[in-house]
Amino acid sequence: MSDITVIEVSKRYRIAPGGGPRRLRRLNQLGARKEHWALRDISFDLGRGESIGLLGRNGSGKSTLLRLLGRVTQPTSGQINIGRKVGGLLTLGEAFHPLLSGEENAITGAIVAGLTRRQATRRLSDIAAFAELEEFLDQPLRTYSDGMRLRLAFATAINIDPEILLIDEVLAVGDIRFRDKCMQKLNELRESGVSAVVASHYMAQLKAVCDRAIWLADGRVRVMGYVDDVVERYERAMEETAPVRESGGLAAKRFGTGDVEITDVKLLNAAGAAVTTFPAGSAATVMIDYLAHKEVVEPIFGVSVHSVADGIRCFDVSTAADGQSTGTLKGPGRIQLHLERIALAKGAYHLDAGVYEGTWEHTYDYLWQALYFDVTSANAKVVRQPRTWSME
Repeated sequence: MSDITVIEVSKRYRIAPGGGPRRLRRLNQLGARKEHWALRDISFDLGRGESIGLLGRNGSGKSTLLRLLGRVTQPTSGQINIGRKVGGLLTLGEAFHPLLSGEENAITGAIVAGLTRRQATRRLSDIAAFAELEEFLDQPLRTYSDGMRLRLAFATAINIDPEILLIDEVLAVGDIRFRDKCMQKLNELRESGVSAVVASHYMAQLKAVCDRAIWLADGRVRVMGYVDDVVERYERAMEETAPVRESGGLAAKRFGTGDVEITDVKLLNAAGAAVTTFPAGSAATVMIDYLAHKEVVEPIFGVSVHSVADGIRCFDVSTAADGQSTGTLKGPGRIQLHLERIALAKGAYHLDAGVYEGTWEHTYDYLWQALYFDVTSANAKVVRQPRTWSME
């Protein structure tokens, strides 16, 4: 039985022509409005208890599709059938009113989702506890950070007995501990039969919570299938379309626009010495030097480690996923990823490093196999990697 059935859905927006004040253009009827098709001929089914991910560049149609599923707007053509209760569209900047308090927004959101005021009030303590905002519920929402608004929105959505969740990028905001808590809750909801549609630029999140994925490009389905397969094809395509540049002395294949250039990558031991061999469980620091050739705001730095023996990606982390602000960069600088302990089994590994535009849409620089290193002890397994970031 399907929770959501989408049949050849298209969405068109009419865009007024530019030039002159809007009222004057309307009076003079200066030209017909342009048409923009945000979605064309989208079809898919979402089974009960299934999660499907949406991926693609900005403007590919992910948010438009979620808004259609959440009945925020209507399709121009096609049909959408929703079989169960939708717990609202989780997206930053919508649904909540900035002048209302956190408590008023939570209660209003629960009522809009179908609860009575009495039911919503009874669940307020659970919402506050999950969001960890007990001390801030009486404050107006305009005083909340993006992370606080996310926590309130997520906590409200999961406490209204949702049967279908629609999530638009919100899991990319906030601290890593709370995001892990949300991911765990999502998986618990999946096991209980809740379905979800999740849009994200962060591929690791999609792979963690989704069964299938849809890659949207220019408003159309480019690829649909198992999430691992779709993510792999998407990432490979992004690498192939990015311009390849000379390594500039670093022994790595690299690609990207070059607006921010990684100039050096080193792996340091606990004493601060650059080494290539580590005992399992020891501390290490990945030091990345960069040169921003133009001013960039909140770029994303990422590091991944792969086994040389079988190519398995052992861990993949980023400043965005860990809630680390990178600020505004221009000129040379350094960022460091501090690993509390190397949680890897004995073997040989290579490390990739990258820096991306703040929405993941563009790759500034990506170094594949930036360096190799060995882990010598056999008393560790590949697990969640304890870590922190620092900027210099």
